[in-house]
Amino acid sequence: MLLTRLVEHAPHLDLPPVYYRHRRVRWLISLDIQGRMKSVDSAGHPELAPLTDRDSPKGTELATPYVYRSGAKPPPMLLVDTLQYVLAMPANDSDKAEAEAIRRNDAYIALLEQWAEHAADEPSAVAVLEFFHRKDHLNVSIPEGAKPSDTVALRVNGQWAHEAGSAAAVWRTTVAQRKGSDAGQGVCLACGHEGTLLDTIPEPVKAGAIPVADGKSRDTVLVSVNKTSQGRGGRIQLADIPICDGCGSTATAVLNSLLAADEHRYRTNDSVTVWWLKRPTRMRLLRSLREARPEDIRALYTELDQPHTGLENTRTDPNAFYALTLSANQSRVVVRDWLDVPLTKALAHARAWFEDHCIQDLWQEEPQYVALWRMARCLGRWKEEETGSGYVKGSEPPTAERTLLAMALRGPQHRPPVSLLQRLDQRIGADGHLDLPRMALLKLLLLRLHPQLRETVMPTLNSENTHPGVLCGRLFATFEQIQYLALRDPQTKKGPNTTIGDKYFTAAKARPLPMLEMIHDTAKSHLKKLWRDNPGAWNRLNLRLEELYTLLEGTPPPATLDVKGRALFTMGYYQQRAHDRAAATKAKATKNNGGDASPPTQDTE
Repeated sequence: MLLTRLVEHAPHLDLPPVYYRHRRVRWLISLDIQGRMKSVDSAGHPELAPLTDRDSPKGTELATPYVYRSGAKPPPMLLVDTLQYVLAMPANDSDKAEAEAIRRNDAYIALLEQWAEHAADEPSAVAVLEFFHRKDHLNVSIPEGAKPSDTVALRVNGQWAHEAGSAAAVWRTTVAQRKGSDAGQGVCLACGHEGTLLDTIPEPVKAGAIPVADGKSRDTVLVSVNKTSQGRGGRIQLADIPICDGCGSTATAVLNSLLAADEHRYRTNDSVTVWWLKRPTRMRLLRSLREARPEDIRALYTELDQPHTGLENTRTDPNAFYALTLSANQSRVVVRDWLDVPLTKALAHARAWFEDHCIQDLWQEEPQYVALWRMARCLGRWKEEETGSGYVKGSEPPTAERTLLAMALRGPQHRPPVSLLQRLDQRIGADGHLDLPRMALLKLLLLRLHPQLRETVMPTLNSENTHPGVLCGRLFATFEQIQYLALRDPQTKKGPNTTIGDKYFTAAKARPLPMLEMIHDTAKSHLKKLWRDNPGAWNRLNLRLEELYTLLEGTPPPATLDVKGRALFTMGYYQQRAHDRAAATKAKATKNNGGDASPPTQDTE
């Protein structure tokens, strides 16, 4: 199914010829129509011409013949290959390396002869073969700094030799012969038609397209069975996976094209997700998840709210959304996830993602959406330094972003690992930092792990939520506000350097009963000071304490809280603070506009 969907997408892409790949080419051999080199040095000796410049220091990108090769005697590629093959440049000064370079050059010329044999009327084929038959290539001056692994291409009379139609045809035939299966003809698993079957997948996934932990990427193969222990009944290669040469090359070519397109990929620390549609549209689904840009989210909601106009022929010909998550293990591709769903369902999952994590920020009146990568990053360590503060890059779990992306694409029914909530709770307790990304992720994980909380956990403070953890968090926030207002300097309006939140938050969310009792005793002296200096604030905060203890239904706070309870404690604490701050901002704005507003519970800190 995966290979089939990739092959079906090929008509929507501008792909190079079969078994061609975009590569960086560093050197050029430019020939005239008689096969003589045009570029010479000051002494008149032929030399390589560079294809590098300031904008392309690694060479010019060209679609050239390419196939995955391995073994003790790797075969050549037609026309565009390394200096070892084209000019017999040895890898080192040893006799063995020199002999191997000669072998590769002989094999390279033999492949050129096959091209010339099948393209007798092709002037470029005649010119290239004349150049090598005269052994002019052995007299070409190789610039200092050139490496045997550098790629070199040939151009005849201003035209790239490998772009000739005859060259593409001969190369396809050559690769099919090299990679062809012993079974010969058969029905392809991908397209369902009879064709020439492959023994191995000819084209690999390009090195660097899939992230790897050590940064040492290499070409990887989408399907690889080269040991008897890996195959069914001890059979290796594609013996049990019949794939024709057309589908084998096209599937990987489409995948490489998607992996190279920013708008169709999402790279994380250890994987990459590519997506495409059965019928391409302008929808940027993964970008809306990754960046949470308002315009992308609005477009997503519009597409769902107006299905008859937003999606062409939705009922008779539904569009489909495909997403493929890959990682790499040595030279093999690892398929981590595969999604094939109607586009409307994928959009509904994305909307559920935004609704489940949307939450009020301390600094914004309206609930906010958060970029997926920021929620993954907030699972790491927070640091504050004189040069700046932020999350330490790389301190989050390496699989966090991939896990969150799977949650977003698979919808509310996809249960995330409990370890994510445990990790978030641990990080909040360790560095005492609460911000929008952490609270958005906390709300998301609570709703996905405990769907029954959807009726009570809201983007803003739900004053009717009677869960003991939420009430304890709100109590703690109220005690912190009492301390802040009681100890605030009347001149500078600054509160204490250290609050009860700085000192006791982690302990209070784990053991609410003893900590809140201790803090309540301390708050009594602060309430007396407020009663004397700020009766309005005393009255409102004292009433809130009574209301919260009443909601506990006369029972004391829990002695301990599990991870769910601690998360709800944090949620209640944060939302109470956000609610108080929003009320203070609104009251201040009303007062500045000449309105009559009662004093807010909280002044801005």
